[in-house]
Amino acid sequence: MDAVPEQMVAAGVARPRALPRWALLGAVFGLVSATSIALWGPIGVSGTYPRFIGALLRQLTPGYAGANTYLVKMGDFTRPETFLVLGLLIGGFAAARLSRARAPRVELIHRGQTSTLARYGSAFLGGFLIIFGARLAGGCTSGHIISGITQLSVSGLIFAAGVFASGIVTARVLQKGGR
Repeated sequence: MDAVPEQMVAAGVARPRALPRWALLGAVFGLVSATSIALWGPIGVSGTYPRFIGALLRQLTPGYAGANTYLVKMGDFTRPETFLVLGLLIGGFAAARLSRARAPRVELIHRGQTSTLARYGSAFLGGFLIIFGARLAGGCTSGHIISGITQLSVSGLIFAAGVFASGIVTARVLQKGGR
């Protein structure tokens, strides 16, 4: 650590501390999120799935897709959220392929699971239920938490606190009784 010049100490002026990396990245994320909301509106990923189904149905059965009020309300597939989902998929795949580390073995943390296939099946079912619940609730965690907190929404802050609190409790319960 560099010594502070005696003149600065005598004048009561100290060198400012560098921001921690997490604070800098948090500020950048906040600015990008706020800019995204200002340009395109609140962003989330769960709406991409019904938009994809709607785009598919508009090609296969245009009459049904046009008469379905939910699909009409969800709108077109080419929205910023679509590119966010594609970026998440491509980024995850690229990171897995480019990583020097090997992926750890799949843990069988639930009682009764005896195979990797059962674990993947449970993960798929859980993911499906999360998407279904998110659409039923009118949005997903990224919409409610990220967009909500960025807009200083009280409901977004309360939802985020609830999600993290229930996640901590669930992890502790599974850690104690799940093995």
